[in-house]
Amino acid sequence: MWIYRSIRGKRFLIFITYFLICSSFAIALIPKEKSNLNREKGAIYLEDFTEEPVILMAQKQVPIYVSPQGKRSVGQLRKGKKVTVIAVLNNQFLIKGLALHGQVKGWVTQLALEKLDKTFSDNLRILSKRKKIVDDLIKNQQIALGMNTSEVIASMGKPNKKNSKLDRQGRSDVYEYSTFERVAQYKLRRDGLGNLFKQKYYVKMETGKLSVKFNNNIVESIEETEGNPLGGQNVKIVPIPIELF
Repeated sequence: MWIYRSIRGKRFLIFITYFLICSSFAIALIPKEKSNLNREKGAIYLEDFTEEPVILMAQKQVPIYVSPQGKRSVGQLRKGKKVTVIAVLNNQFLIKGLALHGQVKGWVTQLALEKLDKTFSDNLRILSKRKKIVDDLIKNQQIALGMNTSEVIASMGKPNKKNSKLDRQGRSDVYEYSTFERVAQYKLRRDGLGNLFKQKYYVKMETGKLSVKFNNNIVESIEETEGNPLGGQNVKIVPIPIELF
């Protein structure tokens, strides 16, 4: 009996150890997602462009508001303390930091913080403009020269075929896509009284094939290899993504 309990105890210990290792590994594989912030319209949120926190020093004691319009103060910014910048809207910054009464998140005037590096500010504006263009392309399931691989997949989905190559110049990939459109079809049916009527339905028909070539994860060329999937339109171009810092 003692031997049986000992063996069973060892098996249980091995199972628990294995379970904890697998759980830790699974948690590590969960991708990071963007925060569920209630976003202010027109604001530039830094998490869209960098995972690195942007830290600035508070230079003035000013009110912190729940909105960039200055509605309802949630505290006073503590001078001489560092804050994390979350978003920028005109001359207002959404920050998270230490107020006189504790940690808060809210909007303050940019004059209350140390000045952002000019290169950083310029790059942020460029990336923000680019994001609006790319978001519109993705919404319409379109692609353009200058997009990166994740943006193309977000717009077109995963490719039907993919070829990759690594050499001294870097990495190159070719994504092959089949394009489709919904075409209306009709068939004769009878209603409950036996009368004939046309019933409309749609079928998915292939319109062509696209070959998208990437050079170091940036779209370098788009080729119609079959049919006319671009619909006779010129290939669109967007600025390539740049580093924020």
